[in-house]
Amino acid sequence: MKRPLAIIIFVGLVIVTLSVVQASVANQISTTGADLVALQDKLDNYKRENMVLQEKLLQASSLTNLSEKAKKLGFVDAKKQVYLNTPLPLALKQ
Repeated sequence: MKRPLAIIIFVGLVIVTLSVVQASVANQISTTGADLVALQDKLDNYKRENMVLQEKLLQASSLTNLSEKAKKLGFVDAKKQVYLNTPLPLALKQ
């Protein structure tokens, strides 16, 4: 009579232990999923911000924008180009 009772108690303990392990694993998986969702949201925000910054960079470095800034700073178009046919000496003899 003692042997079947010991087997039943042992099986019961195994079931309880496995149930606790399953609950623990399920809890860890659920929190990992929430963390994954938060990381995915951050990634999406960084991708959007990166696209906005790339657009601003392209706009700031465009030729029309640069020419407008040059005009505001007082730069003018060259009317006439000057060429030097003979090279000038680098140092003058004294």
